[in-house]
Amino acid sequence: MEYTRRIFHLVLANAMHVKNVPGRKTDVKDAEWLAKLLRCGLIESNFVPPEDIRDLRDLTRYRKKLIHHRTSEQNRIHKILQDANIKLTSVLSDIFGVSGRRILEAILNGEKIETDGLRKMVDWRTKASITDIANAINGRIRRHHRDMLRYHWEHMGYLEETIEELEKQIDQLLSPYRKEVELLDGIPGVNKAAAATFIAEMGVDMSVFKSAKHLASWAGVSPGNYESAGKKKRVKPHKEIKL
Repeated sequence: MEYTRRIFHLVLANAMHVKNVPGRKTDVKDAEWLAKLLRCGLIESNFVPPEDIRDLRDLTRYRKKLIHHRTSEQNRIHKILQDANIKLTSVLSDIFGVSGRRILEAILNGEKIETDGLRKMVDWRTKASITDIANAINGRIRRHHRDMLRYHWEHMGYLEETIEELEKQIDQLLSPYRKEVELLDGIPGVNKAAAATFIAEMGVDMSVFKSAKHLASWAGVSPGNYESAGKKKRVKPHKEIKL
């Protein structure tokens, strides 16, 4: 028996657009009504990026989520240090920098930090004096504090390793788009990470968007304007682009 392969065009429609069209109700009638709208050309397809851009989008969005998780773990470490009366944040601008990490690892290991040892831990670029740092870490840390710090520290390390792996995969997927990345990186306030996000969300083919306004609407940065009885109400932007 021979099978004939049929090629068909799949349309991804925006439910918000179809919702405003009268008719239907119940699933069966909905399907019939949508089929009639499609035959009449009243359903417009939304933007669906190519496969490599969709893969890049998954990675960049997951990277963003992991960065938020890492920030949460860092905030928890801050809280535990404050609870133990360790005021590292008052002497170090970033306690997760080179000097801060060395000191935190020593605290986690239960080491007795002397002045000579502290001088080896602190990077030469640190503005705070050794005396100020020694006074800042002279707190009251208990076994419970060390255990909680270790949980958050190990989880933070795992997140950082995963983020690093994601960065490598993102860099590989961006190989065909080096020119676009360089152009976006040249915009003030846009770095390579932001350029990767732009490409992942919008792609590189701007011809799929009818105008810049459609692109802004699709990206969700086009604010709504709702005014009733002389009063303006705040409306959350919606992705309403039609392609």
